[in-house]
Amino acid sequence: MVLSISITVILLSLLLLYNNFSKNKNSLYICGSLICMSIIAILHHFSVIEPNVFWIAIFSGHSLPFGFLIGPFLYFYTRNALAGKIIHRPTDGLHYISFLIVLISIFPYYFTPFDYKLKLAQMLVADANNMITKINFSWLYPSYWNILLRPVFLLTYTVFSIYLIFHKLKQKKIPFSFKTSESSLKWLVIINSIFLLISLLYSLLTANFFLRFVQNREEINSSPFSYLVYVLMCSLPILMLVFPEILYDVKKNKKPSKPEPVVEADNHEEFVKTTHLILDFLKKEENLANPKLGVTSICSALGLSKEDVDYCFTVVLKTKIAAIKKQLRVELAKEELKKGMLLDHSMEGIWMKAGFTSKTSFFVAFKEVTGLTPLEYVKLVVEETKPE
Repeated sequence: MVLSISITVILLSLLLLYNNFSKNKNSLYICGSLICMSIIAILHHFSVIEPNVFWIAIFSGHSLPFGFLIGPFLYFYTRNALAGKIIHRPTDGLHYISFLIVLISIFPYYFTPFDYKLKLAQMLVADANNMITKINFSWLYPSYWNILLRPVFLLTYTVFSIYLIFHKLKQKKIPFSFKTSESSLKWLVIINSIFLLISLLYSLLTANFFLRFVQNREEINSSPFSYLVYVLMCSLPILMLVFPEILYDVKKNKKPSKPEPVVEADNHEEFVKTTHLILDFLKKEENLANPKLGVTSICSALGLSKEDVDYCFTVVLKTKIAAIKKQLRVELAKEELKKGMLLDHSMEGIWMKAGFTSKTSFFVAFKEVTGLTPLEYVKLVVEETKPE
């Protein structure tokens, strides 16, 4: 069960990374944490649940450094998710020191002959109780220290990650509730809680083994701590499917909300008159030439409130000010082109006079309104004005 669950988590994580990395770089951290966790779980499967000499030779030793990436990756993911952006700090590299120490310590082992690794694996399978403290993959310190420190290291990071979540909520004075909180916050609380429980249970299981409270693989497998760890591991792929909007940037299907009916004010006719004043103001050439023409300009010039202007556009005109400005500016540019102003002035002079901020915005708007580029429009005007 642990093996199939771990492989499933790895595959889902890779799928997540493939689909989501371009849109959300933070997915790299949660994927990395889940993959590293699954690699350690696979090692546990082949070492304890179903001992296999070949796969122990593959995973044992080689996978030791990855256990020290689970915590830092989870911390970086939580921190970035709470901030809503990718954060890079000069001190971030310090979180990888333990991984680097283990990697340097184990590095020569990567280049030892595979026959030697198989021999060590056979010794572990034959007598794990005694050989786990005698076989050493490391040259800096006894390699069994990694087994002792790995769950404690993860436990420390998960506690701090959960602290970050609730510290953030306390700062914003937002109470956490599984009923009302956002999905992203629920996901952070749940995934950190699962990692916390796994690390805590695995710490207890490891302590029991080294203190000889459990003597062999059978006792480890039948331990209630093991059963709870397996259940928590099973919950990981389920969670990855329950929270698709977090992991895969996919929104759950929701019924589209019905637009609220527009309610006309009692003095609607007065607003209709005001709307005509606004349109007259916008049509003035000197106003259209102002690139900053907007609601503020209208309010200041006509002595209106922002709410009044908004009502005129949303209720009376049923459009946005940007659409009106674009239409009027294109009409002004058309008039200039009809007059042959392109002969006396550059195209830049025309789009600046019409109030556009760039050549690109002018060409795009002109094409949207008329279906033609400015030059195509000039050619059309010339052909229409030719004497027959």
